Amino acid sequence: MARDLLFIERNLDFLKPGGRMAVVLPQGRFNNSGDQQMREFIMERCRILAVVGLHPNTFKPHTGTKTSVLFVQKWNDDPAKGPLCQKASDYEIFFATQQVESVDNSGRKVYRRDAIGNFMRDEHGHFIVEQDLFRQDAMGPDGISIPGREGIAEAFEEFAHKENLSFFLNAPSTRVA
Repeated sequence: MARDLLFIERNLDFLKPGGRMAVVLPQGRFNNSGDQQMREFIMERCRILAVVGLHPNTFKPHTGTKTSVLFVQKWNDDPAKGPLCQKASDYEIFFATQQVESVDNSGRKVYRRDAIGNFMRDEHGHFIVEQDLFRQDAMGPDGISIPGREGIAEAFEEFAHKENLSFFLNAPSTRVA
């Protein structure tokens, strides 16, 4: 049996009822017909919350393997044992793919640039790595905040609210100040 499959099985054993896990896997695990049993095993033991495809350069220069992040929550019908995640046979799954290259083919970070080509910085003065995983605001030369584009994390947050995911009810961005 493949090591990554044993890894998934063991980590699912470690999860408490209602517990969540994220794991990076080769993209083939999600679409190869030979991995159907693995996918069924996962779905039997937990809800698949999301699958996020990473950019092919994410792990360069070490590997060019296409990867995805699998997010799951272990089934749980008993609120006394942990966050609720009632078993269902049909439910929505969040799918997204990272489109923006944050690392080039050589493994060097790709930094965000302004309209005239200058590197952009965050509020702490650090260069901003180009990415679309989450919203990242920048500071203009005049010190005014420049809003970033919405990312995959914000799209998932919207999905989580729509699906009433139990663990997302008290997320920081949902609290009223």
